[in-house]
Amino acid sequence: MELEITAARSPEDFDAAIALLQSRDDNHHPLDPEQLRRARLLLLARQQGQLLGCAAIKAGTGEVGELGYLMVAPDARRSGIAKSLTQARMAAAREMGLSLLFATVRAENSASRDNLLRAGWQFFGDYLSIRGTGNRIGWYFFPLKADIDALALMQQQVGDRVRLCTPE
Repeated sequence: MELEITAARSPEDFDAAIALLQSRDDNHHPLDPEQLRRARLLLLARQQGQLLGCAAIKAGTGEVGELGYLMVAPDARRSGIAKSLTQARMAAAREMGLSLLFATVRAENSASRDNLLRAGWQFFGDYLSIRGTGNRIGWYFFPLKADIDALALMQQQVGDRVRLCTPE
């Protein structure tokens, strides 16, 4: 069975992704459906018409994009869907003319961390969550253009958050 990855276009596409994301049972922060609807890009992964995953480049402007909202249905995990969605977002970001992508991943989410590292992403550092949860958040980045100062762009994204560790 072939995996089909398409951009969300209709309100029904967004509603399906919202339902999938709201089915999560982990310690994520609550989904704001309107934020998802404003994403620069929302990709849906389907097999035989069934929604198995979704992922976005979050809302924003400028040359830096943030990956987020990656979710694969529990019965479809460990089948390469997250990898395919990540690669598709990276390709789309290049087509959009973005210079840098970044993502934040809770420390205990080793599957998401490993997915990014296998795709060639770099670790920027661990920071304390600004939501007051005490969560340790790993920041990762992927330069899409060679002539940028990726570290300076990342520091702008991180701002004055409390750094817990730096890459080795």
